[in-house]
Amino acid sequence: MENPSLYNSRIIKNYIEYLNKFHPEIDAELLLKDAGISLHQVEDGGYWFTQEQSDLFNETLVAKTGDVNISRKAGQYAPFSKASGAVAQYLLGFINTRTAYSVLEKLYPQLSRASVIIAKNIDANRIEIDAVPKEGVIEKPYQCDYRLGIFEAIAKLFTTKYADIEHTMCIHKGADACRYIIAWKETPAFIWKRLTRYAILISLILLSLLPVIFQPHYWISLTTMLFLIVVIFYSYSMHLEKNDLLRNINAQGDAAERLLGQINQRYKETTLVKEIGQATSMIPDIDKLLSFIMALIEKHLEFDRGMIMLADREKRHLIYKAGFGYNPDMITNSEEIKFHINKPESKSVVMKAFREQKPYLVDDINKIESDFSERSRSIVKQTGAKSFICVPIVFEKESLGVLMVDNINSKKVLVESDMSLLMGIATQIAASITNAASLSKIREREERFRALSENAPDIIYTLNTEGACTYVNPAWERILGHPKEAVLGRNIIDFVKQEDVGRVLSAFNEIRESRKRVTDLYGTIMHTEGSEHMFHMSGAPNTDSTGNVTGVVGTLKDVTDLKKSEADLRISIQKQKSMVVSTIEIISNIVESRDPYTAGHQKRVADLAVAIAIELGYSNDRVESIRMGSLIHDIGKIHIPVEILSKPGKLSDIEFKLMKTHPSQGYDILKKADFIPVIATMVHQHHERINGSGYPFGIKGDEILPESRILAVADTVEAMASHRPYRASLGINPALDEIKKGRGYLYDADMVDACLRLFEEKSFNL
Repeated sequence: MENPSLYNSRIIKNYIEYLNKFHPEIDAELLLKDAGISLHQVEDGGYWFTQEQSDLFNETLVAKTGDVNISRKAGQYAPFSKASGAVAQYLLGFINTRTAYSVLEKLYPQLSRASVIIAKNIDANRIEIDAVPKEGVIEKPYQCDYRLGIFEAIAKLFTTKYADIEHTMCIHKGADACRYIIAWKETPAFIWKRLTRYAILISLILLSLLPVIFQPHYWISLTTMLFLIVVIFYSYSMHLEKNDLLRNINAQGDAAERLLGQINQRYKETTLVKEIGQATSMIPDIDKLLSFIMALIEKHLEFDRGMIMLADREKRHLIYKAGFGYNPDMITNSEEIKFHINKPESKSVVMKAFREQKPYLVDDINKIESDFSERSRSIVKQTGAKSFICVPIVFEKESLGVLMVDNINSKKVLVESDMSLLMGIATQIAASITNAASLSKIREREERFRALSENAPDIIYTLNTEGACTYVNPAWERILGHPKEAVLGRNIIDFVKQEDVGRVLSAFNEIRESRKRVTDLYGTIMHTEGSEHMFHMSGAPNTDSTGNVTGVVGTLKDVTDLKKSEADLRISIQKQKSMVVSTIEIISNIVESRDPYTAGHQKRVADLAVAIAIELGYSNDRVESIRMGSLIHDIGKIHIPVEILSKPGKLSDIEFKLMKTHPSQGYDILKKADFIPVIATMVHQHHERINGSGYPFGIKGDEILPESRILAVADTVEAMASHRPYRASLGINPALDEIKKGRGYLYDADMVDACLRLFEEKSFNL
């Protein structure tokens, strides 16, 4: 640390007390101002000054007083000043001077962090004290003089006289430490106590010698005289001791009074913090909570006025929310007390505290008057503020507002410790505001949820960890007939159809133990009249604030009518599908009836195409489409003359061109009938080839539908293996050789491989 804080504010405060008593002509506040020190810093017992601040103060002090020895004099005054507080009281609590000096090792750090004190007893009335500077600290001569004055004055607390000190070593003369040999004189009371003890001893000796030295008639006179001497000595020593005790009691009484005041203040501050915490949990309304908090601050803390200002919803202004000590008319017109948040040019302390999230203590408002706008000056004039503390109200790095206090009637100076206390209170206020806002949002959400739940068409439920119903919305009674009172507390299983109990229990355990969501469960719940209702059930773990599962929350959607409709639809679709299949078979038979030589061709092609599709892993729906497409793939031949279809010889060019139109003719027939698109495309493309040499489009590769590529392979194999008008059957082997030769060239390689596996490995027969 380049400029550490080393010297407690009580040192400067002691100087100020000394000046007020012995140099009343000097304006202490003006002196502090010239030294760059604020009064609130001096009044704050927890504030520490740097070496630089201390040096500047001493220079200003010497210049104002003209006394170069003032530090030693102030040190001599220190043990008797109010600034010493508990330190002086602690010293006075010891029975003798030597013990008081011995404990300086522990007490000195309360005043200075610049040196370490080491005390060493020499004899009953002398002690050696070394002050060793800490590393990096360079004390000045005036600080050595101040310490010397303190050491001199400690003896005066007990003996009424300053101690005699030999300053045998000094850091300002080249030594590593300052050494003080401190000697003090015994108090008169202590001396007379000793004389009393001697008098008693001598009297006892003389009384024992009376029979030897004096005649009996002198014994009574001598005894009386000795007794009177002892009584006189004792009485005088007690008188002196009583005076010393009275002096110490008076001194300790003043210190005790100040300490009791501090203790009382700390108690009030602790009580305030506790009561704010209690209020936070008891008052959900933010405005009422803030008013209560300000009332507590007024009750427990010594501030004349205070206010809380919060940002509005739009984050445009800081507005007055609660306060105390202000003129009622001013509070009535609280709309006038607001600050614009979105004015970066604003230099007011209130806005700086809000934006920078830093506390500010202004000991003289005139110093910052130039930073005020005309409106702010008007507010300051209206309030009569002269000094104030402004601390930000911040929650999780978000500025919510500011807390301000000031004094106009009491003489209490605002200090740094007040600002620290208010920062702690502001933190509580921020948490309270946030908690109250969160609670309000939770309640709003609860109301919104309840409104939605109460009017939801589906059943909404919650279960505890045992499966008992803890909440059901009105939909339960509307759909199932059970009153809400008859459901709450009962296990959900009591209402589930017996066959579904196992699945529902399994799902419930999975949600509770594995924290999984269930969205695909169907089950039946019994109506109060005995009828069955099919439900789509969903559920999720319900957790508390710590993440522990407290049960299940979910919905039950009545799908009884939907399931019935689905069943009816499935029956209808199955009927339509059967009709389509029957129609296709009829069409296939009609086509083949015109060409008896190829009777059964489409059926055999369909069987082989289906087998290839299954071998390739196609879905059932896709396989079924391939079967239907294959059964009518030659439907276009209806438009080809029978003479050409059954001609035993080679077709002429014109006849062949006419024959090649049958895929397009078939496609047109199916399109006009609004047939299944994939089947129509299969019919259209079943003579296309991978290399583009097919017809009618000459498309190639992936441009050809996979179903059409399967059909092309099956059609080729069946055509070569069957009889034709113009030739006898070539047999299955030449047919397989043909697709092998055209594999990847004319026919799709995967389709060819699947077809070969059927015949060569799985004994497929046409």
